[in-house]
Amino acid sequence: MRRGVACAALLAACGARSALDDDPWSPDALYCTGGAFTGRPSRDTLLVAGVPRSLRGHVRWSVADAVTGSSPTLRSDGGETANFTADREGDYTVRVAVPAPGDAGAGAEVSCSLSVQLHATGPTATCPSDVTVAPLTRVPLRASAAGDHPVTAYRWTLVDAPAASARPAPDPGDATATRFTPDAVGDYRLRFTATDDRGLADACETAVHAVSPDGLRVELWWDPPGRTCPTAAHAQCDHSDVDLHLLALAPDAAWRGPADCYYGDCTGPSRLHWGPSATGVNDPHLDLDDTDGHGPENIDVPQPAAGVYRIGVHYYDPHGAGPEAASVAVFCGGATPVAVLGPVTLNAPSGGWLLGDLWVAADVRPRPGGGCDVRPIARAGAPWITSLDEALRTPGPPSP
Repeated sequence: MRRGVACAALLAACGARSALDDDPWSPDALYCTGGAFTGRPSRDTLLVAGVPRSLRGHVRWSVADAVTGSSPTLRSDGGETANFTADREGDYTVRVAVPAPGDAGAGAEVSCSLSVQLHATGPTATCPSDVTVAPLTRVPLRASAAGDHPVTAYRWTLVDAPAASARPAPDPGDATATRFTPDAVGDYRLRFTATDDRGLADACETAVHAVSPDGLRVELWWDPPGRTCPTAAHAQCDHSDVDLHLLALAPDAAWRGPADCYYGDCTGPSRLHWGPSATGVNDPHLDLDDTDGHGPENIDVPQPAAGVYRIGVHYYDPHGAGPEAASVAVFCGGATPVAVLGPVTLNAPSGGWLLGDLWVAADVRPRPGGGCDVRPIARAGAPWITSLDEALRTPGPPSP
């Protein structure tokens, strides 16, 4: 049964009598259901009547009553079914007529009436298929919408994102086609909503899966994760600056030195060189440095060389904020973190950035052929937290 038709094609389902006799037939052998057929404007609605078998092919279908200004049409081969189409919503009456018995006179007809109700529906939204990309890759997305009335508004919204994400908005947010850039590894769910000129709306969703292609990726975010400062009056808000560090351990390795990938030496086209490959696949890179929010920041090493990498998190500048709860995720290829560390509360006392807390979070050892082992670093059963000033002057945790 096609959508919009209230009455099933089988007459028995409409309440019609069965086993109509061919000979003789009486006027009550013609049957029109008392229920209304329902459909949509400008779409075919299948109508069915009970007609004696001997008169099928001789049925005359006509519109007896129509909505003012409409242009209804009927298509039938003279049988017991007809396709009805009209361009306006409302109630219609269709007359079904067959020749009367022979003794009724030439041209005499027997008829009954069918009720047809057309109601416009709201738009139907259709979203693109799910897509898988690397983080920080701009993804084009195109949706569509159609309905019985003009669609006048479109809206894209981000409804779910990984914990580390700053929840970037689709751009533009008010068209069928948009672009979206995932800023952290994980799954994002985007919703497309279409609204017509009567305010009726429909929505659909699509997913963007961000998967890291790198052998080592470290992500940092801090509390509250993935939120920018609200604009409402008296809303709590801060522009805290927390920095991610990745240290290639060696006897002379030191924070903020050439063995430390951080904002000072690991962004842009100039990279640190940490491995034997001349192609740069062993070298680290800081993709995101968030100086006035809550992350994410990330450091990638496409193919980490043999050795140990130490993760550090430094509370550089509170910008008037108080303590921040930092978290770190470690990925060694793919979309599933090998380890999630934190949240760990960090402080930045007055007196300059050297006095801000440095959380020495974990050591990471890549495995030959892929994967890695992560060893969280602790002191007296608690996270290893010192100041950057102390870390620059005194030995840190022993190398594994």
